[in-house]
Amino acid sequence: MVLIEAIDFIYDAVRLDEKLLIREFNNLNVNYRLVNAGELTLNLPNGSDGGAAFIRTISQHKSQLVSQLYEALGGISINPAMSILIGNNKAVTLAILSRVGVSIPNTVITLSGDVAVKVLNAVGIPAIVKPVHGSWGRLVSLVGGVEDLQLLVRHRDSMGNPQYGAYLVQEYVRKPGRDIRVTVVGDRAVAAIYRYAVNDDWRTNTARGGKAEAVRVDPELEDISVRATKAIGAYYAGVDVVESDGGYKVLEVNTVPEFKNVQRVTGVNVARHIVELVLDLTKRG
Repeated sequence: MVLIEAIDFIYDAVRLDEKLLIREFNNLNVNYRLVNAGELTLNLPNGSDGGAAFIRTISQHKSQLVSQLYEALGGISINPAMSILIGNNKAVTLAILSRVGVSIPNTVITLSGDVAVKVLNAVGIPAIVKPVHGSWGRLVSLVGGVEDLQLLVRHRDSMGNPQYGAYLVQEYVRKPGRDIRVTVVGDRAVAAIYRYAVNDDWRTNTARGGKAEAVRVDPELEDISVRATKAIGAYYAGVDVVESDGGYKVLEVNTVPEFKNVQRVTGVNVARHIVELVLDLTKRG
């Protein structure tokens, strides 16, 4: 068992989400250290012995590396390193959800732009094409046919980034102009919001200006969100869910989730729930 003297709160930018969490760490008199990931130093072979890392970095690369390092040194990471690795990879996340029976949109994953074009009709038109990595709706495209996708493939090829050579081609779920962000903490969906598209943008990310409204979390929504979180091994998460004719479907599971809009719109102190979970996990060691 790891002796936790203080929790390392690892960040690379102090956004409103982090400010809300810091306030609750202070309110609960938690022994913690604020550690800028850019200034983190782990001295090997004998200078570091793990400890507890609460990962709140925006950078996916930093969140993955720091979580792995703390665990490699015998410490703990919140969220766990494997869940962060999975959550940062949309393709792997969907593969795991599919395997355990969590409902997702019909999806084809391929490592070739040419193959992505060939499978488009099988997925259906229009379709959503996503990069395997990324957030805030960046490089997510709605394609209306083969020519659109061919143009997108050429654009990605011109970027010269190997990670854009993987294609996630997904059915376009005809949602009611909104999707749902569910915040799961432990075994509960503590709060959720509808995210509505604005200005005729089919994407609903509040980071892109989408408006938000509180959701009453019904048992089905809680069940699918909690199961998705547990499937990838996360302690807490922001689960993106879409309503369809066939019921709820999970789009993504975010393991370093933003929650400020969920907290603002619902009035639920999400930060308090998260900090209480962190305390419980670090007391267990």
